[in-house]
Amino acid sequence: MRYEDAEKRFRALVREIDFLENIRSTLSWDMRVNLPLDAAGYRGDSIAFLSGEAMKRKTSDEMNELLCVLEEKPAEDPILESMIKKYRKQYKYQAEIDPALYMEYASHNLQCEVVWQEAKKHNDFASLAPWMKKEFELLAKLAACHGWEKDPMSGLMDEWEPGITRKEMDRLFGELKDFMLPLLDDIKASPVKPDPALILGEYPIPLQEKLCRRVLDDIGFDFRKGRVDVSAHPYTTGNDIYDIRLTTRYYEENFTMAVCSCLHEGGHALTGQHIDPALRYTTLEHMVGAGMNEAQSRYLENFVGRSPEYWEYLLPVAAEYFPQLKKISPEDFYLSMNCVRQSPHRMRCDELTYNLHIILRYELEKMLFDGDITFDELPKVWNEKSKEYLGAVPENDAEGVLQDMHWSSGYIGYFHTYVLGNFYDGHFYEAMLKDIPDFHEKVRRGDLLPITGWMKEKLHKTGGMYQPAEVLKRVDGQELTAKHYIDYIREKYSRMYRL
Repeated sequence: MRYEDAEKRFRALVREIDFLENIRSTLSWDMRVNLPLDAAGYRGDSIAFLSGEAMKRKTSDEMNELLCVLEEKPAEDPILESMIKKYRKQYKYQAEIDPALYMEYASHNLQCEVVWQEAKKHNDFASLAPWMKKEFELLAKLAACHGWEKDPMSGLMDEWEPGITRKEMDRLFGELKDFMLPLLDDIKASPVKPDPALILGEYPIPLQEKLCRRVLDDIGFDFRKGRVDVSAHPYTTGNDIYDIRLTTRYYEENFTMAVCSCLHEGGHALTGQHIDPALRYTTLEHMVGAGMNEAQSRYLENFVGRSPEYWEYLLPVAAEYFPQLKKISPEDFYLSMNCVRQSPHRMRCDELTYNLHIILRYELEKMLFDGDITFDELPKVWNEKSKEYLGAVPENDAEGVLQDMHWSSGYIGYFHTYVLGNFYDGHFYEAMLKDIPDFHEKVRRGDLLPITGWMKEKLHKTGGMYQPAEVLKRVDGQELTAKHYIDYIREKYSRMYRL
């Protein structure tokens, strides 16, 4: 076969895969936003079928033959070269999997998430436990297909973020914990005691929706190419550069949760909307690595959205919708919003102790994989660790072990990527301050497009062409370290608590 013919057919085959995966993604979005409860089984089977059809193409003899021809010489087009590397890796990866096992997992995975929704609603972990146990077992079998029989968790971690293993994450978490625990002791001893209730009040949801639209407008989210809905857990799916969908949740007593959620999910959404259009139909539309993707969302949520400068800008804007806010100074509001507090809920905690919430889940995953605890024991051990790390015990399982959808949705070996994203953000923050010296002044004015524009040029537009370590090297030329993030939180909380 001539190289030119192989390239043409390869691109056509990848295009078919792209269509199948986008249809599957749309059905998954619809399941989370619109699906009637009793339709879950059929929808799970439909998505399993689409997953199987995509897998057939990725592992077909034709795919292998095309790749062999294309690998005979370096591709002149860097996009094509990235596609070849991706699909050679995926061919090897998918070819190692038993198709029946994969389809069994895909069907179970979708149904498990629906079971979680009902279990959380009724505070009934016992109904979910066997489903979650099977979820872990099926994923362990899939990891074993790739040679991770003895350490399935590292195999799953590597799938979410290439190059990251338990050993590497233990090292990074160790550095962070060694710094954080003494810092938390200093914060507790500080005479500065912000009032977390200051930001609470009555914030009608229709007005929150209008404010959140302005928040998304500010960062450059294009509503012609995206939409916002409500789901049990905030979520973003990028079906195509022109079809990016995010969801959020609203709480009438605290509008900042929806603001932060929209900044977070908006960060994910911009990653999709900023992709170079040349990457459409290549399946390179998504950055490689969950941690690298989380870095995009957490940067806007935390480094921008939780900064004192941001609330100098946004509080007067929010007061247009909620006049009672005019009585509060931006500084007091900022301190109230960012104060360190003992919360058993990940989505209601502060930026600092969020790291401990992730470490808690990461350690429980290790214990489950290592057989140190059973799934029936999970709520009890969860509560014990919550008291130890966070100083707070959930009122019930719905507020504790059932609070996240992740384990029931197959996001196992994933939680660490949130803090990994923080580590990446430390690198980006240092680099951005050099490139945008008036960064803080721009945030104070609400002039955020230069910031998201920097992210577009430095991070987003190349999509999945580069591995996480390569992206980091292209930004600042450094190896991954926790140092820059630690420097950021040291400066922030030392200033807040006058340490």
